[in-house]
Amino acid sequence: MEILDFAPIASGICWTVTYFALVYRGFKDKSYGMPIAALALNFAWETTFSVIYPPADGGFALTIINTIWMICDIGIVVTYFLYGFKYFKKQYGISKNIFYVGSVLAFVLAFLMMLTGGQFFGSFAQYFKSDIFEGAQFIALMQNAIMSVLFVAFFYSRKKMGSSIEGQSIYAAIAKMIGTSFTVGIYYIVTHPGAWYFMGVMIATSLIFDMWYCIILYKEIKAQGYSSYSRF
Repeated sequence: MEILDFAPIASGICWTVTYFALVYRGFKDKSYGMPIAALALNFAWETTFSVIYPPADGGFALTIINTIWMICDIGIVVTYFLYGFKYFKKQYGISKNIFYVGSVLAFVLAFLMMLTGGQFFGSFAQYFKSDIFEGAQFIALMQNAIMSVLFVAFFYSRKKMGSSIEGQSIYAAIAKMIGTSFTVGIYYIVTHPGAWYFMGVMIATSLIFDMWYCIILYKEIKAQGYSSYSRF
C-alpha cells in the first residue's frame, strides 16, 4: 500500500477515536465537547458527503469512513441537546427557546452550506474569472455572515454582564442589515444568475442574524426606558 493510500485510513481512525472519546466523555460528564459551530459544520459535512454526495475518487472506503463519522457525530449532537443549555444560560443568559431555535438554525445553515458549497467550490476558477474583485466580494459576504452571528452573541454576552446596550445603536444594526442583504446581497444574486446559491446561504445567514440582532436590541432599548429611535 502506498503511503498516500494509507493517509485517509489513518485520518479515519484518528478522527473516529476523537469522536468516540467526545461521545463517551459527553455522556460520562453530562456535558458536550465540541463547539456548536464546529459540531453543526462537521455533522453537515459528514452527512452530505457520505449520504448525499459520496466521494467519487475515494470509493467505498471513504464513504464508510464518512458514514462512521456521521454516526459518531449523532452521539455528539445528542449530548449537545441534552446537556448544552446550562452552558449557554450561564454565559449568555438566554432562555431554552432561544437555545433550541439558535441551535436548530445553526444545523440548518450548516447543511445548506454543504449542499450548495460543493458545487460552488468545484467551479472556482470559472466562477471567479481570474478577477480579484470577484474574490473580494466573496470574502466580504462570508465576513458579513460571521459578523452578523457575532453581533447576536455579543449582545447576549453584554446583557449577561448588565451592559446590554452600551456602545450599540439600533441605527447601526438596521444600517448593517440594509447595507448587506438588501443591497450588495441582492446585487450579488442578480449579477451571478445560476451561480449564487452558496453565497445565497451566506446572504441569508447575514439577514437572519441581522434581523435577530435588530429585534433583540430594539426590545432591550425599550425595556430600559429609552426611545429606540431617538437614541442614536
